[in-house]
Amino acid sequence: MHAGLTGERTGAYVGRMAAPTEITNCLGNEPLTLPEHPLVSIIIPALNEERYIVPLLESLSGQDYGAERLEVLVADGGSTDATRVLIAGFVSPFARLEVVDNPRRVTAAGLNAGMDEATGDCWIILGAHSFVRPDFVRQSVAALRRTGAACVGGPIETIGHGPTGRAIAAAMSTPVGVGNARFRYSNEEAEVDTVPFGCYHRKVWEVVGRFDEDIPAADDDNYNARVREAGGRIVLVPEIRSTYYARDSYRELGRQYFGYGQAKGILLRRGRRLEPRHFVPASAVAGGLLLLVSGLWLALARVVLLLATVAYSLVVGVGAARSADEGANPLRVGIALGTMHVAYGTGSLLGLLRGGTAA
Repeated sequence: MHAGLTGERTGAYVGRMAAPTEITNCLGNEPLTLPEHPLVSIIIPALNEERYIVPLLESLSGQDYGAERLEVLVADGGSTDATRVLIAGFVSPFARLEVVDNPRRVTAAGLNAGMDEATGDCWIILGAHSFVRPDFVRQSVAALRRTGAACVGGPIETIGHGPTGRAIAAAMSTPVGVGNARFRYSNEEAEVDTVPFGCYHRKVWEVVGRFDEDIPAADDDNYNARVREAGGRIVLVPEIRSTYYARDSYRELGRQYFGYGQAKGILLRRGRRLEPRHFVPASAVAGGLLLLVSGLWLALARVVLLLATVAYSLVVGVGAARSADEGANPLRVGIALGTMHVAYGTGSLLGLLRGGTAA
């Protein structure tokens, strides 16, 4: 376990109440402060992102925080499309725009490569499949200073292209699909276990250390768990807004969620604390398989399996029907929800079984 990292506070976190502007450094006696207008490092892991990289850079160049106080580091995993060419041709208003190599082609390795070059007072992770509002950086820095948290982030709006993409986006934006991952749908400020596209104080990197490159798809979830173990708080702030572009096919969605689940299984095997929502898909997949096999001999198992299937179908059906208001086809949303749950649950079980020994 890492040395302590805590936000200075006077009692429990109480929503939007003003907090001190300093983060207490438990490794020393001097408090940490942010400059009035800190330099912000933006770390973007990327691989073959010619479709999204220029719009993302344009959204960063239009920040009302001031692009001249941003350094943008794109950690490229060896793109074979026009990603690097597009970055090289981008007219940069930033203090620095640079491509760093990520030969391992793993997101965590890209984040480490970017942070090895970063010099900012605070740093933000961005996915290449994203787009941020003009006040994204300003709101992130202001919230980091106001809350005294180790990391802040906001809700994301998930959108998709085409009928399948819109259905996947709808599935990723409902509690039926993502449980209590509040950054997917909540508009209330709260202390949470993780946020997407988090803004971290520089000291977090110095205390918590590097991203774990040996666990595929764990990335910020795993890192944020380590931040909390080190005593840091993570706060969801509604004013921090961004957009995420969902996958366009069920196959890509299944691969994505299988990776997420596999990472959670590996983390669990290594003794990492997980949230209850991480166990639900694996429990459902394992229980379903057990009932299916038992049903070859036991009539009761067949009855329970039938009832469980009907109950699950009703829950998914209700969640899918509600997505119609977002312009998504309910049947497609139902398929997306099922894909997410089965892929995540299967990945979790395999990660738990094959994930190695405890660290």
